[in-house]
Amino acid sequence: MHQTAIRRAYAADTPAIARIVNAAWRTAYAGIVPQSYLDSLEDLSRAQRMAEGLERAPEMRYYLFEENGEPVGASCLHATNDGDLANTAEFSFFYFLPAVWRRGYGTALLRHIKREAAELGYGRLCCWVLEENRRAIAFYESQGMQRDGARHTLTVGVPLEAVRCVTDL
Repeated sequence: MHQTAIRRAYAADTPAIARIVNAAWRTAYAGIVPQSYLDSLEDLSRAQRMAEGLERAPEMRYYLFEENGEPVGASCLHATNDGDLANTAEFSFFYFLPAVWRRGYGTALLRHIKREAAELGYGRLCCWVLEENRRAIAFYESQGMQRDGARHTLTVGVPLEAVRCVTDL
């Protein structure tokens, strides 16, 4: 039996978060993002950027999902920068170690993020997803988040299209 917990994360947790994000990227984006880009991901530099981001934006909230006391998932929550969405929170990362995929942890963490956003007074929640990441889009849609037609191009080694998913809280 796996004991799970979700807790707020801080700068000291960014090495664990970076390890989770990079491991998830290497699996989830294989065949979507150039392999050379995935091979270049470094936990230390990602952790430093995350810690600096928390310093610059104290309203940013990071979360760790733990299984038996070990970090296996991570997400964040902040006000969206999308000018066309008022009163909307966004999560700009939401990842788990591939070894724990399909255990229902994503549902639990997203439920937690939705509750936190509502408690902070937001009326909606959004995220951006690479259009080719069909597995993630299917998950978000199964959780009530729908594509709203907004798109933009992200450059991750090559230009890739991202779609926005939104839900009311």
